[in-house]
Amino acid sequence: MEFGLKICQKFLGCFFAIALISSIIYPAYAVQNTISDPNLQIILNNPDTVKQGKNFTLSSIVKATADQITNVTVTISSPELDITQNKFHLDKLAKDSTFGNDFEAKVKNDTPDGAFVANLQLDYFVKGYFDSQPVKHSIAQAIQLVAESKPILVFNIQTQTNVFSGEPFSVKGTIVNQGANAQNIDISLFSTTINLEGKKALSISELDSGKIAQFEFVVQTPKELGVPTHAILHVNGTYSDESGKSYTIDNSFSTFARQRGILEVGDADGIWVGDFFIAPVVGVGTIVSSAIGFMMFLWHYKNKKKSKKVKR
Repeated sequence: MEFGLKICQKFLGCFFAIALISSIIYPAYAVQNTISDPNLQIILNNPDTVKQGKNFTLSSIVKATADQITNVTVTISSPELDITQNKFHLDKLAKDSTFGNDFEAKVKNDTPDGAFVANLQLDYFVKGYFDSQPVKHSIAQAIQLVAESKPILVFNIQTQTNVFSGEPFSVKGTIVNQGANAQNIDISLFSTTINLEGKKALSISELDSGKIAQFEFVVQTPKELGVPTHAILHVNGTYSDESGKSYTIDNSFSTFARQRGILEVGDADGIWVGDFFIAPVVGVGTIVSSAIGFMMFLWHYKNKKKSKKVKR
């Protein structure tokens, strides 16, 4: 019972930790903004990051939620953007119908890195049951955009906190690009406190803005480790932007390496099931005692049945 409770607690702890990290680190590939009033709704989609001097698309969908909608005009403006056609107009829009339009924009070269806004202006007329003439309505809202001139790579690493010396273990992870497009990504795993053997390097040709790439290293420590060791491991990387400028990234974590005991069966810190580790080490003595207990149960059960037959 206690063994099962520990597994459940470990599983739930991993789940909430990963969910929390995901909510902090992982960006959506596109940002969606919904602006509405009782008569109209407009949904805007844009990339989570844009780059100076580059074009991008700001898409919009307008939906009427009331009757008698006419003269709809949507305008986008920002001092940081050059927009080819910054407004569109509809003579009328029937209830529950939609209309989509793409705004093609370019970020100005002198726009600094960081957040800036584009202003949305939505104007339309609607004629109510008691209105003699259509009445003008307006919606204004600022849409946030983020300009990044360089790639920003972030590691999210999952690995065992305890390993057996001389036995393979996995270091899994993801790379998230929160900036501009990245190219020629080379990452490697190493330690200054312990020797590692196995797959310790990989390359990714490109990772666009907002995209995620997965990686995995499978390594092992020396078999004859001697004393248990708290090893510091590093995942290092180099990458470049589209102009060829290079950048570096480093992420460190620790693991406890020790030799397997004679009566230990299983992984030092469990096995991978999806993104989680379960099934901690079980001593052979536990297995043997469980088997003996089961055999004794069968023996008592058979004797009990025999004694019932004799009484009859």
